Amino acid sequence: MNHLISSTTFLFLSFFSFGQQISQIGSDFDNCGGTPAYGLYDYSQSSMLYLASEMEAVGISAGNSITAIEFQFNSWDSGYELDNQTIKMAHVTESSLPDPGSPDYSSLNISNTTTVKNEFDFRGFSGITWGQFDFDTPFVWDGISNILVTWENRDGSWSGGYGWLEGRNISNRCHIWFKDDNYPTASSSEDRDLPNIKLHTSFNPLPITLSDFTGELLNNESHVSVKLNWTTASEKDNDYFTIWRSFDGENWEGISNLFGAGNSNHEIKYEYTDRNIRLQQTSHKTIYYRLSQTDYDGTKEYFQIIPIELKSKKTHIVKRTNAIGQEIMRGYSGLVIETWNNGNTTKTIWQ
Repeated sequence: MNHLISSTTFLFLSFFSFGQQISQIGSDFDNCGGTPAYGLYDYSQSSMLYLASEMEAVGISAGNSITAIEFQFNSWDSGYELDNQTIKMAHVTESSLPDPGSPDYSSLNISNTTTVKNEFDFRGFSGITWGQFDFDTPFVWDGISNILVTWENRDGSWSGGYGWLEGRNISNRCHIWFKDDNYPTASSSEDRDLPNIKLHTSFNPLPITLSDFTGELLNNESHVSVKLNWTTASEKDNDYFTIWRSFDGENWEGISNLFGAGNSNHEIKYEYTDRNIRLQQTSHKTIYYRLSQTDYDGTKEYFQIIPIELKSKKTHIVKRTNAIGQEIMRGYSGLVIETWNNGNTTKTIWQ
């Protein structure tokens, strides 16, 4: 249902206040029901996806720290209160949300998840009002990824009088979950309009500009290793890099630190080979790697996750062909290409 005031223009707006930029994304007046918290249920969650192109359009740059967020509230009863609220932000590569999706969005490629405001009490705003939430921990945008904003309502109670946020009508960019008695699951997922927001950012250039981060599988019959390469276009106060490895995409282990260049304005290439992969761990089909950078004052920044698909162990031959791909029979003589169960090939000469 739309509010009586309507607009078809998607507004991008920025202005500066006391050394900080305030940028608005969205200006329509469609009712985003159930956001940020669905007050008629004990527990709820809403997740909102904003694109990198939308961030750039309002002048937010790579390395800017997001220090606060504002939502445009409507029709909340004065004094309505929810306890134990949490706001999180994360980088995500996808430009739309799966529907239905799980509240943890385990199917998305998410990185740098940050609890920006933790376990706070929220009192509703009356009328159509912008409500501001200052972050406990700033979120640094990498300038490339889309941004996922998540509001978790773990109040455990409900009463009448809740309202909603104003936003624009667009599919699969905002989802909500809601449930009584315990925290919601995917079965309660609903797609809603995308709320209007204002982001407060400060001007902190990134310690490094990362051009690429890639991985290559190097393996043979008895050993598995992964070669990692990355390139920086510039570095500022870069103390060291940390390489992280995971076998499930959730639990991470720092496996090595490499010194950075400190300060540089030219391209630098880095390389590291992970040879310490225990054979019993290679039953996993995928190994995940990510890179972090720590500057001289201890500030840390995480970059995108890359998956490395593993091949199974080379145990038996599944096909033998000649040089033009024809399967051979017993008694054949000449070059034989043997294809193994893991996709590797070997060449032999039959006589």
